[in-house]
Amino acid sequence: MTKQKVLFVCNHNAGRSQMAEAYLAARYGSRYEAYSAGNSPSSAMSEYTLRVMAEAGIQMDGHAPKPLDGFMADHFAVAARLCNCAESCPRLPPADRVIEQLFPDPAEFYGSEEEILRGFREVRNLIFTWVDETFGDEEDKDTALVITWRRPESPMPPAVLCSDTGRFLQEAFAGITGMLGAQDVACRIEEEEGPMAILFNGTPFEEIVPIYVPKTCSLCGSCDGSGAECTGQRRYEGIPESVLRLAARRAAGL
Repeated sequence: MTKQKVLFVCNHNAGRSQMAEAYLAARYGSRYEAYSAGNSPSSAMSEYTLRVMAEAGIQMDGHAPKPLDGFMADHFAVAARLCNCAESCPRLPPADRVIEQLFPDPAEFYGSEEEILRGFREVRNLIFTWVDETFGDEEDKDTALVITWRRPESPMPPAVLCSDTGRFLQEAFAGITGMLGAQDVACRIEEEEGPMAILFNGTPFEEIVPIYVPKTCSLCGSCDGSGAECTGQRRYEGIPESVLRLAARRAAGL
C-alpha cells in the first residue's frame, strides 16, 4: 500500500508540528509518511517537547527544526497548519487537502518548570487526540493502547510474578485495562509467539520506562535475556506492577 504523505506546519517547528509528526509516524506509520516544518524554524528542538514526548513513549532523537521552503517542491496528501501563521506563511506546498487546526503555542507558556511541562503535556494530549480523530480509522479510535505480550511457543504461558504485588503478569495486564478504562482510554491485550517482550503500541517496555531493565535472564541467569541464542529468552521475572502501570500511562499519553 502506498503511504500518504502528511506535512505539519507551525511557526518554529520545535513543538506542535514536531509532536504531530512524531505521533503520526509512531501510531500510524504503516499508512502515512509524516513530515513537519516551520516558516521561521528555531535553531533547536524545545527541551520540553522532547521530555513530554518521551513520557508518552516516543523518542525524538534525530528530530530538528526544518524550514518550510525545503518542502515547497513536494506534493502532499495533507498539509496541516497547527498555528495561526497563515499571514506569515500564506503559501504551502501543493496538497490534496489543507487543514487549519490551531493549538496553543507552547513557546508562550511561562512559570515554574512544572507549570511549563504541564502546559506542554496539555498541548501534546490535544494533538494526539486530534491526530487520532483525523488520521485514525474506526478500529484505531476504538483502542488507544495495545499491550502485546510476546513469548516463546509453549503449552502454557510462563508464570511471571510481579515483585511488588505478587500477581501474575496476566492479572497485572487485566488491572491496567481496568485502570485505563476508568480514564476513558480503551486498551486491548494481545499475545503472540516470539522472543519474550512486552510492547506498548509496538514500543518495547524498556524504552518507555528505562528505570527498569532486566539485567539477567531468570531462566539461564547468565545473559540479559535479549539474545536469540538464549534458550530462555527474556522472562521479566520480578517486574514491578507499579512500573508496568507507569509505562501504560505514559504510552497512553496520561
